[in-house]
Amino acid sequence: MSQTDAKHRLGIFSNPLSGRNKKNVTLINDIRKTHPAILQHEGHTLKDIQTAMAEFARRRVTVIVINGGDGTVQAVLSTLFHHRPFESLPLLAILPSGTSNLNAGDVGLKGNRSVALHTLLRWANGHDVKPTILTRHILRVHRVPQEDPIYGMFFGTGAIYQGAQVGWRTKHSVGRLGEVGATLIMARFFLSLLSGRNSPVKAIDVKLFLDEQPPIVDTFLTILVTTLDRLFLGLRPYWGTEQRPLHYTAVKTNPRHLPRTLPSLLFGRPHRHGTQEHGYFSQNIEKLELHMHDGFTVDGEGYLPDPQQGPVQLADGGIASFIRF
Repeated sequence: MSQTDAKHRLGIFSNPLSGRNKKNVTLINDIRKTHPAILQHEGHTLKDIQTAMAEFARRRVTVIVINGGDGTVQAVLSTLFHHRPFESLPLLAILPSGTSNLNAGDVGLKGNRSVALHTLLRWANGHDVKPTILTRHILRVHRVPQEDPIYGMFFGTGAIYQGAQVGWRTKHSVGRLGEVGATLIMARFFLSLLSGRNSPVKAIDVKLFLDEQPPIVDTFLTILVTTLDRLFLGLRPYWGTEQRPLHYTAVKTNPRHLPRTLPSLLFGRPHRHGTQEHGYFSQNIEKLELHMHDGFTVDGEGYLPDPQQGPVQLADGGIASFIRF
């Protein structure tokens, strides 16, 4: 069956510089040879992605396949939600082809990339394949109020940003190992915190505004905000119960009972010592404003705030639907 006769019209965007694509170009080449009727674009810049999304919209694509890592997914989301080339958002299918694939671990295609892609193609052509459609809120981040927003699914600062810096410096060694590499990096930070010796974590001073609550001025080890249901290795370090779209977790400097609470809190299980008076905060929120000087990461990409221009602002940016099998 040709793509023009298909039940769903696919558009594939591939980043050839993403980690797994760079190491193995076979997948991209096979798609191009075996499915020439499918609309395909390649590139690695934001302009490349904007051009591809505009073309996909003109050609009435109903499913966008993102063949890349977290940075590529973030750039596609930013284009779709900020520039709005589509009247209604298409389904998204993420092939985990980057060095970092945090988003794909939660909402991406599973298993072998080639097998997953061909299953998707069979479904698009009307075969009896049953997908699962997952919906997630998308995080909107303003580095400074006057700039175009960044759209993604994971924000981190403090220890998370510092851990990401280690990953960026070692992307040709530990950093290239994906979830394993991320685990090794974060394990180093957690072990140093537990031992209390030679910790590489630098605490950060932040003034926070959570929803309409009074401001919080304090020193934190880490702050994260995400719309993902799970992180790498199934971690869910948030335990709020409010019916709001953004998972917010923060740990103050010198938290009490860390060895006892950490294993539970990493998997979203409340602990009797994991309380605010002991330095642990987690709730679901609508928006967050951070006045700070330290860097942060959104979906694996690093940014620096500009306190003179304004705070970093986070809010719910909308909802996307992802397909997986």
